[in-house]
Amino acid sequence: MSNHPRLRDIVRPILVCLVALAVVACAMAAKGWQVASIALGGILVLLSALLLIQVHRAVSSLHSRGSTIQQAACEAERHYISVLRRIVALSDARDRYYDGHSARVGKMACLLSHRLGLNEKTCELMELAGELHDLGMLAIPEHLWSQRARVDGAAFSTIKQHCEIAHEMLAPLRSLAPVLPAIRHHHERMNGTGYPGALAGDNVPLEARILAVADTYDALTHDRPHRRAISSWAAVEELRRCCPSGFDSFCVEALAEQVGAPAAQDQPVAAA
Repeated sequence: MSNHPRLRDIVRPILVCLVALAVVACAMAAKGWQVASIALGGILVLLSALLLIQVHRAVSSLHSRGSTIQQAACEAERHYISVLRRIVALSDARDRYYDGHSARVGKMACLLSHRLGLNEKTCELMELAGELHDLGMLAIPEHLWSQRARVDGAAFSTIKQHCEIAHEMLAPLRSLAPVLPAIRHHHERMNGTGYPGALAGDNVPLEARILAVADTYDALTHDRPHRRAISSWAAVEELRRCCPSGFDSFCVEALAEQVGAPAAQDQPVAAA
């Protein structure tokens, strides 16, 4: 605390006065000047009280300023995230095949998180993660992801970079820290064949498994350049077919419950 320039400026001169008065008071007492030494003692007590008051006020002011700065930083983050959400929505709207995709993925990720028992704050963050999961696609040339046929190997290698690009863009936002792994790893698969980290099994964060199911479900139930949409129940069955090698079975069954699909014959093991 004494290293802070404001507190040092307040405390140092008062301490010097206190030490000087204490020396004088001791000298007076040694010479037998009782009344004068008592008077100086009273002054010392008064100055000590003033010192405590000034330090208390300075510390309170610093705490208040620190709180104000933190609130301003949080508000700036909220505005930045709001702008990013609008940018992503406008980007999606450029192509009829992707219009509304990110918003729908966000809502479904939030609903699945609720069904899987995640806390309310995490569910809210999962909605944001869903809305921003493809933010990195803004850095990918449009002619690659808007192709009306399946992309080739070279183009797909470029497109795969969008996960890490999004992660890097959002990493400075402290409020999104709990769901950044979901954004980075939403294309991982349970058998380790996904990207960008080739993670497998329990190494894939639960939030990423949820986002992967929500993302794939929305892609299956909406037209894409290379295929037509399928029904909700058919999408659930397709996701089940890809379990447990591709998707987390527990997350897929949470989706089945959410869309009212018939229950699977074999119940999945709970996700970690």
